[in-house]
Amino acid sequence: MSGMMTTGTIKISDYDGRIVEIKATAICRQDVMRTSDYTVKLPHSTMVQEIQKIHRLGGKVTGVTVLP
Repeated sequence: MSGMMTTGTIKISDYDGRIVEIKATAICRQDVMRTSDYTVKLPHSTMVQEIQKIHRLGGKVTGVTVLP
């Protein structure tokens, strides 16, 4: 589209500033007591890394909630 100009930045999603709550089970770490459930709250931008970490530690993600 020639002659078209845009201003501002492109925003991929509206979740960048949101907090995500991940619930997991069966995590085996020394600094986390092995319980039936484990909950962590973190920024949306680090959600994928945390889910990968949970899987590496042998846990299962049981729920993901985006907090307002």
